[in-house]
Amino acid sequence: MSEQEVAPAAAPESAPEQPKKKSAIGRIIGSIIVIAVIAGGGLAYKYLTGDVTIAKVGDCITETVKPDASDAKVVDCSKPEAKNKVIGIVENVPQADMDDADKAQLICDKFPTWENVIWYGKDNGKGQAWCLEKAK
Repeated sequence: MSEQEVAPAAAPESAPEQPKKKSAIGRIIGSIIVIAVIAGGGLAYKYLTGDVTIAKVGDCITETVKPDASDAKVVDCSKPEAKNKVIGIVENVPQADMDDADKAQLICDKFPTWENVIWYGKDNGKGQAWCLEKAK
């Protein structure tokens, strides 16, 4: 008797697998992550460069020459370039109040040691008045 070799049965052809569709939730989460990374990078940049817009009560800033205080930087209070210390921040101050000398004098009166005030905000809008004393 002779043995015959039998070829194995061919596997049935299957339809090519369809690529999985990304869910809407996955896209939303991905978008949120991208936005968070961009925003975090921008905030980190401000902190690393000492951008004056990050100033808070207790921070020291360099002397400013420009009227909009855009040249001021937040610095360590122990540094020689620290000229002023933020002792108070008054929110929602109209720029017009800062342009009126009498009104500008009253903005920081609740901070007895204030010597200078700078305003930061949008032109012709409202912003923050930072009440400053000399850095020690």
